[in-house]
Amino acid sequence: MIDFELVLPDGWVQIPTTPDTTTLRRRVVDNVIRHHLPDSLPRDKVGPWRRMLRKELTEATDEAARQGARSVLLPLQEFSGIRLPGSMLVTVLEGGDENEDPEQLLASILADAGTEGTYLEVGGAPAVRVASVVDSSRIRRKAPSRRVSYYVSNPDAPGVWGLLTFTVLTDGDVDAEPVQAVVLLFDMIVATLRWADRVDVPTEEEVLAQLAELAQVAEAAQESSTGSTADGADGSPGPLPADPLNRT
Repeated sequence: MIDFELVLPDGWVQIPTTPDTTTLRRRVVDNVIRHHLPDSLPRDKVGPWRRMLRKELTEATDEAARQGARSVLLPLQEFSGIRLPGSMLVTVLEGGDENEDPEQLLASILADAGTEGTYLEVGGAPAVRVASVVDSSRIRRKAPSRRVSYYVSNPDAPGVWGLLTFTVLTDGDVDAEPVQAVVLLFDMIVATLRWADRVDVPTEEEVLAQLAELAQVAEAAQESSTGSTADGADGSPGPLPADPLNRT
């Protein structure tokens, strides 16, 4: 089976969403929740957040599975104190018309995209990048999201395409500098794409190893922190972390 490889920054996890990974997805969701909302926090305060986070992560991974995506990429580690509000779906489309000229198909996509479409090369192959602003009501957010899709042809396998779609949540300003910074990071990840003759979806052991490493980093950071996460002088719990869902 044909697939492609991507180089991920530190602090990211790739969650498989193929049909045989339902149990693994649930385990990963459990680990992600413990990562953002550890058991050491007051249960009565973080309980509602845990339920919301579980619902959103489960819906995101299940929706990716329904769409035929092979995996979802999520940034879990905070950068400069902020959790990046986005995710990427990774899909390989096979069974297309081997006689169809990829340049013609890309030209059609580019024409439909108008000014939001860009022709470029990814992994040494022709590709098109399409940016758009999408409604977020499906995930119960009022603010719109910035979405970018890459359509990447496979130069050695006619009829095979890579589809990478990332969505960045916003507070309403889809052109804000932080949003553009997250989009740029996703663009940089896509730029590392290389086609391969093997499926590059991580195994259960690899995913759990990634999460264990992130947990160690988070634990070390928590131990060294003496700021807002520390208990108050009277022994009461310090303030809870920022909303892990980045809600507005």
